[in-house]
Amino acid sequence: KHEKNAKILLTLESSDYMTSSIYERYKIYAKEYKMNISNMRKLWGIIKPICFHPEFLARCEKPFYHHDTKMLGDHIICDAIVTYIIAQKLKERNEKFKHLRVETAVVIAMFHDLYEIPWQNTFNKKRLRNKHGFVHPIEATVNSITWFPEYFTNKEKALIIIDGIMHHMYPLPVRAVDKSDIELNNQKKYDALPEKYKNMIKLSTDIGKIGHYSFRKSFFTEGKIMSKADKMVALKKDIGSINGYIALLSGKNKNIK
Repeated sequence: KHEKNAKILLTLESSDYMTSSIYERYKIYAKEYKMNISNMRKLWGIIKPICFHPEFLARCEKPFYHHDTKMLGDHIICDAIVTYIIAQKLKERNEKFKHLRVETAVVIAMFHDLYEIPWQNTFNKKRLRNKHGFVHPIEATVNSITWFPEYFTNKEKALIIIDGIMHHMYPLPVRAVDKSDIELNNQKKYDALPEKYKNMIKLSTDIGKIGHYSFRKSFFTEGKIMSKADKMVALKKDIGSINGYIALLSGKNKNIK
C-alpha cells in the first residue's frame, strides 16, 4: 500500500514535493531492480548528496524529459542503481575486479547526463556535429565539475569520472574538443573551468579522434560498466513507445505536450 501511494504521489509536480519524495522514488526504482535492503542503503549513502542538490532536483521535474516521457532525474537514478548492481557483483565474484571502484562508477552514473537544457522538442539551430547527442557529455562534465567540485579534487579519480562521462554513449561518438565552435549551452561555465579540467576534457576526446568526433569507449572499467548500465536502462525500461524511439533521431516527441 505504501509503495502504491508513493507511485501516485510521484505525479505531483511541486518542487517541495520533489525534495521530500526523492528518497521514496529511489526506493521504488531500487525495488524494481530487485536490490536488497543492505545494498539499497549503501547506494543511497553514495548518491544522497547529489540527489538533494537543487540542480539535480530540477531535473526530476518538467520540462526535463529524457527518454520518451521519463524524467532525467529518474533515468539517472536508475542508471546509478544498475551500475551499482553490476559493479558490486563483479567486485564480489571475480578476483580480476577486486580493485574496482564501485563508488566512482556510481558517481559517473549520477553525473553522466547532467546536461544544461531539455533536448526533446527543443529545436535549436546548430550544426549536426554540435547537436545534443554529440555534445551533451561535454555539458554534463562541465556542470558536474561546476556543481560538485569536491568529487574532482583527486586527479586520478577526476580522470576516471571525466572519461566515463565523456564516453558513456559508446558506441556512439562524442564531439571532440577542438578549435571549432562546439556551441555548448553552458559555454560560460566551460570558459570558467580551471585549465586542468579543460585539459582533461580535451585529452579524453583527442584519443580516438576522427574529424570532429571521438570514437572510443572509456579507458576505465568504471566507465565501461556505467555505459553498459545506461544502455540497459534506456532500451529496456525508459523508452516505451514508437514516438520515444523516433525522438532519438528527430528530437521531436509527440508524447510530450
